[in-house]
Amino acid sequence: MLVLFIALIIGLVNPSLVLRWSKKPTRLKVFLWWLLANVLLSILLAIISPAISSKEILGSANQLIKEGNYSRALTELNKINKNDSLYVEAQQLINKADSLKSMEEKEKKIENKQEKKITEITNIQNSTVIDSVSQQKEQLEREINSIDKGIDFSKYHGANSVEELQIEIVLFGTWGKMIIEGEKSNNNELKQLCSKLKERVVKIQIKEFPLLRKQYAQIAKQKMWEHDIDVYASGKGYKCINFTGGIFAANKNKQDFQNQINEVLTIFRFSQSRYRWFKDEDEYTYWTIYKGEDSDLVIL
Repeated sequence: MLVLFIALIIGLVNPSLVLRWSKKPTRLKVFLWWLLANVLLSILLAIISPAISSKEILGSANQLIKEGNYSRALTELNKINKNDSLYVEAQQLINKADSLKSMEEKEKKIENKQEKKITEITNIQNSTVIDSVSQQKEQLEREINSIDKGIDFSKYHGANSVEELQIEIVLFGTWGKMIIEGEKSNNNELKQLCSKLKERVVKIQIKEFPLLRKQYAQIAKQKMWEHDIDVYASGKGYKCINFTGGIFAANKNKQDFQNQINEVLTIFRFSQSRYRWFKDEDEYTYWTIYKGEDSDLVIL
């Protein structure tokens, strides 16, 4: 377009420099040839521009998906119509973006509920801080007596949500906080009570954490079913959690998914998460998560 414009200016000044083939070059002829060339160029651009645009859209959408901007990627991909040669490739990217977006939204909902529940419990804990040694002793004695009488944890074993499971872990954290604070005291009687409570809490955690991990895997399995992702816990104490689905054929998807759930897997003390993209695959990609033991006191 720029070259044509320059040719027009030169032709209007000296027509013979542009219309060398014409016996009688005139400014009118220069203008008419310039107009014809512009029309032809516009038609040519109209023919080739959709293919270029589609390639650009696919490239842009791929980058947006990598950045986690799934909504914008979907908006861009939906611009490619059925008659386009790149329509099939665009639909594949749409399915990928839809799946990742749905998983991200569900994980955010779970995280928000978890944060709200933990905040509520933390507020309760903060409002009942034990100030004096005598109050600490009374609290420790009550907890020890409560454990000795027997606490029913079975309701958590059949929990239908991750939030319900976390309530038990928060209880462990409450005990852990009491024990750690008591161990800092110079009062020998208080330290002895802390030692008794710690002995009981450790036994409970060793028994309960495997059951919590097993139930977490069941809940995750139900939630991930609609995304064609299978989930199950394995290994001694159910310390390994396994995810299987076609979406995990791509390493980027594995990393994104792990980043989203790493915190909650750490809370349940899974030692390893494993990813396969089809059932019975011998090889898998794994992440190491919690390196401690179930007997370690829970610190919230």
